[in-house]
Formats: sequence, structure tokens, C-alpha cells
Amino acid sequence: MKGFDAYTSDGVQGKYEILGDDMQLLTVNLKDGEKLTCEPGSMSFMSNDVNAGVNCDACCNRCMGGNPCIMSTYTGGSDESYVALSPKLPAKIVPIDCSTLNGQAMRCKSGTFLGHIGDVNLNFDFDFNCITCCCAGQGCVRQKVDGTGSAFLFAMGTILTKELAEGEVLVIDTNSVVGWQESVQLGIK
Repeated sequence: MKGFDAYTSDGVQGKYEILGDDMQLLTVNLKDGEKLTCEPGSMSFMSNDVNAGVNCDACCNRCMGGNPCIMSTYTGGSDESYVALSPKLPAKIVPIDCSTLNGQAMRCKSGTFLGHIGDVNLNFDFDFNCITCCCAGQGCVRQKVDGTGSAFLFAMGTILTKELAEGEVLVIDTNSVVGWQESVQLGIK
């Protein structure tokens, strides 16, 4: 369909698996000492050897981006540890391999972040353009994700991806935007 791809994910063999159709579940395999950070209340089940905790680092940055100040953490107690997460509403899970973003950040709709493994920074940036921050549906403070690990977002409905060509413009309803690379310019029409 005109350059759009239906989003699919089989997960990363041995690291994580996404199960289900419309109400998806993310199962992450953790090695001994490896940590999964996620939104509080998103853990569905875990192996008995996982240590639960909280992360209060950079709480202001997370809050500014529309996320909870304190995140839940789950640390593997052996190389056979696992944790399963589910979004707070019926949704599909969208993994973002931050290492493929070529040093760019991913801007995401506020409230779409589920969790991450590896080196991922959950931050924010500002949109100082009065027209786009008021009318583009993302507000003046936007969620930003970058790093080299894997981040997991969630969204309802059919998920499509589109790689824009140089200079290509796509008109999309603001309620339908889940995320975009920071090299993409967001405007209004």
C-alpha cells in the first residue's frame, strides 16, 4: 500500500517475544544481573528469581516526557530469568531498536512508553512553535527516546510504519501518530 508496511514483530530470538494479536504481551528474557525498566503496574508475571525494585534516576526528565517519575525495575537473578509485561490498555507492542536510529532520538506520543532493556534514555524535548505545539496534537513538551538498547512502545489499532523519502510529506491525523525520528519535521495543515 503506497510505501506503508504493516507492523509485525516476531521479537528478537532469545531476547524477547511478543504474544497475542490485539491485547499483546511482551516476555523479556533476562540474564543474571540484566535489568528491565518499565512503567509501574505493567508486570503481568515473572520468574521466581527476578528481583523487583524501583528507579528514581532522572525522574524529572521522565515526568516532563509524560511518564511516571518512578519506574519499576526487574533484575534477572539467573540466565533463565524472564518478565512479562502488558500495556495498561488493549494495545499492540512496538519494539524500537535504538541502535538502528543512527544516533537520532525517537520522539513518541506521550503515554506510549512501556519499558526498555539495555542503554535507553527516556527524556523530553520542547516544541517552541506555537502552531505545532497547540495544533499538532503532541503538546509543547514531547517524549524522547534514544540510546543503544531496545525500547517498547504501545498503541491501539493497526500499526503501520512508513519510511519517508527525502522531501516527502505525509498528512496524518494527529491522533494517529505514535512516534517519529527527530529528523522528521512535524507540522500542521
